[in-house]
Amino acid sequence: MKGKISKQQWKYIFNISILVLVTITAFAFILKDNPKEIFKMLSRCDIKYLFISIGIMILVYLTEGLILTIFARLYRRDYPYYKGVLNCLIGVFFSGITPSNSGGQFAQAYTFSKQKIKVTNAASILFMHFIVYQIVLVVFGAFVMIFKFGEMRKITTAINILGINFDIISLSVIGFVCNCLVIVGLFFLALSEWFHRIVIKYGVSLAHKFHIIKDKEKKILEINTKVETFRIEFKRLVSNWWVLLSSAFLFLVKMCLISSIPYFIAKSMHVQFAYDSSLLNMINTIAMTQFTTTITGMVPIPGASGASELVFQLMFAKFFVDCPQSTISAIIIIWRGVTFYLGLILGCITFFAYHEKPSSSEAFKGDPRRTLLELQVINVGNEKTKTIELAALSTPSSKMEPELLTVEEIEKHFEEVRRDLENILERNDKAVNKENRKKKRASSSTSKKNKQNNKTTVVNIIQDKDQEEKVESSTSKNEETTIDKSEE
Repeated sequence: MKGKISKQQWKYIFNISILVLVTITAFAFILKDNPKEIFKMLSRCDIKYLFISIGIMILVYLTEGLILTIFARLYRRDYPYYKGVLNCLIGVFFSGITPSNSGGQFAQAYTFSKQKIKVTNAASILFMHFIVYQIVLVVFGAFVMIFKFGEMRKITTAINILGINFDIISLSVIGFVCNCLVIVGLFFLALSEWFHRIVIKYGVSLAHKFHIIKDKEKKILEINTKVETFRIEFKRLVSNWWVLLSSAFLFLVKMCLISSIPYFIAKSMHVQFAYDSSLLNMINTIAMTQFTTTITGMVPIPGASGASELVFQLMFAKFFVDCPQSTISAIIIIWRGVTFYLGLILGCITFFAYHEKPSSSEAFKGDPRRTLLELQVINVGNEKTKTIELAALSTPSSKMEPELLTVEEIEKHFEEVRRDLENILERNDKAVNKENRKKKRASSSTSKKNKQNNKTTVVNIIQDKDQEEKVESSTSKNEETTIDKSEE
């Protein structure tokens, strides 16, 4: 039925409801002390710096669109820049309404398919995007940690967790370690066969026993696929070094731009900073915003709503000198409006206004996470075929240096991925068949009942007809008897 809401749509409705609820709660908390004073401060905002902040945020989206365009042109040379920007805005919208930005990649892969890029190539583009972003995030985070952690720790406010006071900035260490583990773990898994086997054989099994991982086979498939995809896409990036360097530079520019926005918002509210130098204040604002982003990135709520406002207040409370609470609250409202809600609005408009027929929409039926996983598996399979074809072209007498991986080793890796995928698909088929059998039994039972009812009805009709005939026959005999008697 066309009017029926799908399971995925219910998820989006639920996530949007959570986002709205948490946002209302967060702003109610911000406005609870002195709402009149906060609105008074907002009315005194310097429009010039507000427009600068909005302009910087739009520049961030344009930069992200350029990054996507650079990756997309590896597969389609004539891919236009404006489509990269549209794809970026749609990704911003779906990332904002899903926990931990989990829905953005699916939406972007679908948008790429509408823009005449194969869905398997879209999966490749998004994984390259992830690799470069994660590398730049870790390097930039390490730089900020080394040179600014001690200084920023002195001017941030503590937070009480379970009766223990923590420097809020110390929580950023946990987020930084998590970011490091992701990219470093992928490198180790991709480069070390021994480490890969240990993780698959013991790590996943142990996590499954403690119920940390629900579906063991699916997790093994996911790890194997991501590792193989990482090998392929990192090799592609290294071979296209200009793509790697240019995208890394643009990611760095994007991070600096979005992290500088609180500085201009504070200027619009006529705030005094902790340092006399404007350049130093700008650098420290970038560092503190980066710490804030690292902490809020661990919050599994759409848009990290609630946590972002709280962490920002604790991070910047002492950085803004002699700044009343109403002014800080006004800064938080403008900051969230520019850096988060502006993107949601632009992304929502773009998503509903952008109409272009996808080249292969059937690839996106079902659960989006499973779809992206299958796309990566298909992409890995395509790369396998290319590798084997290239290996077949080389003659036995060739004196070229051997490859890092032999054809047999490649076959082994892809055979593991294929086997894992077949297991999952087989289980899904069994579940579907079981459901179909239940439906058939139910329909068969209904059919039998209908037949029995029809048979009973026919028998009743026949019996009624026989009864009528008997009555008619009896009446006829009585009439004949009466006639005979009258004649006598």
